[in-house]
Amino acid sequence: MLAKAQAIQENILKVRRQIHQHPELSYQENETAKTVMRHLDALGIYYRSGIAKTGVVAEISKNGSQTINLAAGEKALEPIIIVRADMDALPLQEDTDLPFASKVPGVMHACGHDTHTAMVLGAVELLKDIPFKGTVRFLFQPAEEGAGDDKEGISGARRMVMEGVCKDVSAALGLHQIPTMKTGYISIKQHAVMAAADAFKIQVIGKSSHAGATPELGIDAIAISAQLINAVHQIVSRNVSPHDTAVISIGTIRAGSALNIIADKATMYGTLRTVNEKTREKLKNKLKNICDSFAKIHDTEIHFDILESIPVTMNNPVIVETCKRAAAKILDEDKIITMETVMGTEDFAFIAQTVPSCFVLLGTRVESGPAHSIHNAKMVVNEDALPIGTAYFTQATLDLLEQFA
Repeated sequence: MLAKAQAIQENILKVRRQIHQHPELSYQENETAKTVMRHLDALGIYYRSGIAKTGVVAEISKNGSQTINLAAGEKALEPIIIVRADMDALPLQEDTDLPFASKVPGVMHACGHDTHTAMVLGAVELLKDIPFKGTVRFLFQPAEEGAGDDKEGISGARRMVMEGVCKDVSAALGLHQIPTMKTGYISIKQHAVMAAADAFKIQVIGKSSHAGATPELGIDAIAISAQLINAVHQIVSRNVSPHDTAVISIGTIRAGSALNIIADKATMYGTLRTVNEKTREKLKNKLKNICDSFAKIHDTEIHFDILESIPVTMNNPVIVETCKRAAAKILDEDKIITMETVMGTEDFAFIAQTVPSCFVLLGTRVESGPAHSIHNAKMVVNEDALPIGTAYFTQATLDLLEQFA
């Protein structure tokens, strides 16, 4: 299968470079979706567009069906396997010397979603000519990096699930390229692959007064915030087992209007990262309780709100074992590794909550020069890794179809 994928490497790279030059932000992936559809048309693959706003869903079905039914109805008689790619870019000015660098000022594929889309289109090209029993559903998903300008604050994978893409699905596959991991390696892990993230806002309501003449008449939102931040940063050390993992960080604080005025308001934004759902709920409750307690102590109001939540990306043990065997068909077994849970997040988690899934990490480290992490303006990937991702997706899909047949 790897040899087959390497034989179409030129096609995979052509797609990747086209998308890389024309990156689009979350829920703005109109041209990216058109690029995907052009390639699907050329391959003769049936698809529907406009799913989750700018997403595309394509299917290869060997039962003669030429419809994509996402509505509730009779259960599918044959297995359906999802293969998912995300399409959106990041608001970064690219700082690489690539001949196909971004042509869009301030927007860059610094997470590698262009490679994900290209690898999945490569799998489409291979699977269309391979006999199998069942259906492969390809998701070209918008808005993994966030909800963009979505008024409901819903990311692309969650919206796709809401619109029925997981109906009657037997299993789902996803992948993320890792530019700091050696090319030719793939990490396949049981259970938690990537962390849950809860973005939160804390607003301390104070009362302004003269900071030098009458400080006793005010309620100092900055002073309260200083104490509150110290308390928040002690939550993990005394509430989470050393065998568990969690991080709470306050990333921004805005308060005050003048050096001699007691601040009447302070607003903080932060993130909670966990790999265990029980720990996640416990720490969210702790954050709220601390805010409520400080409000009572200082006779004021403190508002705590969760702004956006992504659950843990959780792999299914049975699907993982099938995917490990599939990976061993294309790579030496010493190239199949198990990385620690990544504390970054992935909205594939919403799909994994709905159907048994396996999300893997693919090494794309360049052979020479520094390896920059994702979300870095200098990030580049080793394109020799892309056929590996295509071969993995294809082989794992075939093995899962056989398993569920």
